[in-house]
Amino acid sequence: MHKKRVSDLLQIIQEQISPVYPIAGIRRQNAWWMLEALTKMNKAHLITAEHIELSTDQQTTLDEWIYKQVHNHMPLQYILGSVPFDNLDIIVQPPILIPRQETEWWCMHVIYTLKKTHINNLTILDLCSGSGCIGLALADAFPDATVYAVDISPHAVALGQLNAQHNNITNITFIESDLFTALPKDIRFDIIVSNPPYIPDTQWQTLDLSVSQWEDHQALIADDAGLAIIKKIIAQAPQYLKTDPLLTSHKIPQLIIEIDSPQAELVKQLYQDAGFVNIATKKDLEERERIVIGSLPDVANTKHHQ
Repeated sequence: MHKKRVSDLLQIIQEQISPVYPIAGIRRQNAWWMLEALTKMNKAHLITAEHIELSTDQQTTLDEWIYKQVHNHMPLQYILGSVPFDNLDIIVQPPILIPRQETEWWCMHVIYTLKKTHINNLTILDLCSGSGCIGLALADAFPDATVYAVDISPHAVALGQLNAQHNNITNITFIESDLFTALPKDIRFDIIVSNPPYIPDTQWQTLDLSVSQWEDHQALIADDAGLAIIKKIIAQAPQYLKTDPLLTSHKIPQLIIEIDSPQAELVKQLYQDAGFVNIATKKDLEERERIVIGSLPDVANTKHHQ
């Protein structure tokens, strides 16, 4: 095979996948991912090399990957088998939800905020854990923390356990459970995080085929205009959260839930109705309200002001 300029090869790949990726930035990103996976070279090495020569087997593999995306609408992440998330390599398998960049963003923000406090031995719960990416990132960032990750899907729980082994993380426990139901009765958490199903059923038909045909409906869609699971989490969370003056003094949120931007005001009201304080939303990199946060009131201060 003849050597090709890396830039020319990237352009060819982008043109071939353009029917399913109308956004230029995503086409470019996916072309780089395929080339890196195919050559086992990172982006910096490929740029430095300028020219590469694909073997017959590599070209066949590349053609298969492109065919699966264009004709089968298969997400590239499932084809490649893993995605980077914070400092981890997260194995992904259909139909378990593929970790998104917006989830990675807020997870890294939470880690950054917690690290500034130097609080040790946290107990953290990740609800609707899917691949385990959020709980694993927190467990990796805080080796002295005790992390529980819960999902209703046995396939998701098995994948989370596989990802823990794959990333050599031992301070996390995966439990098959419908939210809080299978948790030990006496356990209480400093922080609960969740990326629950929040897409309204009415939007299912509008989702890209790479999502609707491949990813788990149960992990994406919720009744009650997408709020059914969120409502359950907010209503039950106070029973499972510690009243922690140390967290309160550092203004650390105790309940962090990913949402769809239009749900922000309704979810903030649900937090208020459940007795949470310091309620706020945080915007993602696209300036969309992405998470709602809140804490339990400090009991000592509450009694003082009564």
